[in-house]
Amino acid sequence: MAAIRPCTGKTEDWKAVKDTLILKEREIGVELTVDGYYLIRQGDGKSKFFDLPIIVNNARYEEILKLTEGYMNTVNNFSKNMTEAANTANAAATKASSAASEATAAATACEGIVDGLNTMVDTVTNKSCILAVEDGILTIREA
Repeated sequence: MAAIRPCTGKTEDWKAVKDTLILKEREIGVELTVDGYYLIRQGDGKSKFFDLPIIVNNARYEEILKLTEGYMNTVNNFSKNMTEAANTANAAATKASSAASEATAAATACEGIVDGLNTMVDTVTNKSCILAVEDGILTIREA
């Protein structure tokens, strides 16, 4: 395996030889910018260094990485909010189901309550009596 030794230099170094240095075909040139980023260009044997397209720009990669991290945070926040909403909805459904069960039990307990409203207990004999109106006449009979 052959070792690859690219031509490297700071932007100012490349500018110093910009009119005279032409990278050979497939030769790699690495430029270190004043911001500390690396720009990599590949020679074609004809073009001057700054006329070659940049094939790697780690500043752009860092920018994309930050964007990706931002998008991932958005996705994670959305996922968290959806989980919380689902948990809240499930708790509400459980509470509603419990309330429905209680309402059913209360309705069952109330069956025949109208009849019971017309029922009285004689305090002397302790017997239950039903109060009714039949043909316009108020009647009391033993239950």
